[in-house]
Amino acid sequence: MSLFQSIKIPQVGIEYQQPLGLFINNEFVKSSDGKVIETVNPATEEPITSFYAASQEDVDSAVNAARNAFDNVWSKTSPEERGALLLKLFDLIERDKHLLAAIETLDSGKPYHSNSLGDLEQILQLTRFFAGAADKFNAGSYLPVNHDKYAYTMKVPFGVVAQIVPWNYPLAMASWKIQSCLAAGNTIVIKPAENTSLSLLYFAQLVKEAGFPPGVLNILPGYGAIAGSALASHMGVDKIAFTGSTAVGQKVMALAAQSNLKDVTLECGGKSPCVIFADANIDEAIQWVAGGILYNSGQNCTANSRIYVQKEVYNEFLEKFSKHVAETWKFGSKSDPFDEDCTIGPVISKVQYDRIQSYINHGKEKEGLTIKQFADYPSKGYFIPPTFFTEVPITSKLSQEEIFGPVGVIAPFSDYDEAIKLANDSSYGLASCVFSENARTTAQFARDIKSGTVWINSSNDEEISVPFGGFKMSGIGRELGPSGVEEYLQTKAVHVNISKL
Repeated sequence: MSLFQSIKIPQVGIEYQQPLGLFINNEFVKSSDGKVIETVNPATEEPITSFYAASQEDVDSAVNAARNAFDNVWSKTSPEERGALLLKLFDLIERDKHLLAAIETLDSGKPYHSNSLGDLEQILQLTRFFAGAADKFNAGSYLPVNHDKYAYTMKVPFGVVAQIVPWNYPLAMASWKIQSCLAAGNTIVIKPAENTSLSLLYFAQLVKEAGFPPGVLNILPGYGAIAGSALASHMGVDKIAFTGSTAVGQKVMALAAQSNLKDVTLECGGKSPCVIFADANIDEAIQWVAGGILYNSGQNCTANSRIYVQKEVYNEFLEKFSKHVAETWKFGSKSDPFDEDCTIGPVISKVQYDRIQSYINHGKEKEGLTIKQFADYPSKGYFIPPTFFTEVPITSKLSQEEIFGPVGVIAPFSDYDEAIKLANDSSYGLASCVFSENARTTAQFARDIKSGTVWINSSNDEEISVPFGGFKMSGIGRELGPSGVEEYLQTKAVHVNISKL
């Protein structure tokens, strides 16, 4: 099999050369055992292409390349130079943003106009942010101990960092990790998800074109059980950062502990509550809440999939919410994510489609819940209509487990105490949102909710300058903002004795 393939995307008039190899030491190479992975367009269920899948031997090669680059080149590259390279990368991403967005839509099913292009705008924002952060967030401190001694601290990179990213935001989640990690001065071996590797492989060419030295960024498509496990347990990796399900995050953490006790950052699952009080602006809340669960086909770890509405406005909310969803969130006339009228695309795969359907069937058949669906199923593609269950108790499987699709539960509450109890009744704690015109109510909610992110009168509008991460089983550590660099630095303490004997 060749290392490149010409791929046409006729909906946007694009034809390009897609890399298919592993990216090690600034070169695309075949896997050591020749194994490949086929990737499928989730909107058509048709194969797009196949690319090489990394083996244990390939992981070793990539880690060695990263180690050599760190020891001999990257650790000696100044923060100013790292920032300049990231600015060059920014220019290249901006040049190719429409192509990168088209690859994302082709490979993951994201609506091109309303999702993929928006992802690229965020990627540009954070690339520019971390380019500027390279020489600003790694300062140590001076500590005057006494007349004859002082100490100082140094913020230093870990060295070789492994990263594993999910399929719901293939390039965006990779960029959250890559750009901040490079700004901090580390080298990287990153594994994209096996069903959405194409955009990151194309992105590798931009990294090389920007002038990053060989081995600084290595990209290894592959299966989680092989390449992912090898990275988490590799003795040559100094830190690992993972985004994905809580169950896999636990395995990554265990492998890290059982190997060389490498540092771990985890961004895992969520079951985010959204609480709407009677004094909220209901019309505004409905738009935010619908987007918060249906954007990206509900494949968001921060999706506000548990919606709690105060009894006084519960029926009004249901009526207006149903009307808004029916009018706004559509597959489009052709069920083609490249159409401008497509606002909700397919879910990523047959596996995920079947998993979500099992939750829908459970809610209808096992629990007898009232269901509202807002479209018909297209004849092809992994499309699932916007789906909501009403009057859902907190004990329901649908209230407690992450579904990761365009499926939400809605239930009424009576007062603040009941609302905060419902909102916190979860093993997850990634994000939350509250709607109220009363500043005292929203301040109390922000104080009492157990989640890493709280949105007040909005939902899922994260900012690249603001830290992001979870409480409880939603993860460890923070990304974005200054924290995005600090997570990839460790503190060294230096003691200086200036006394005379």
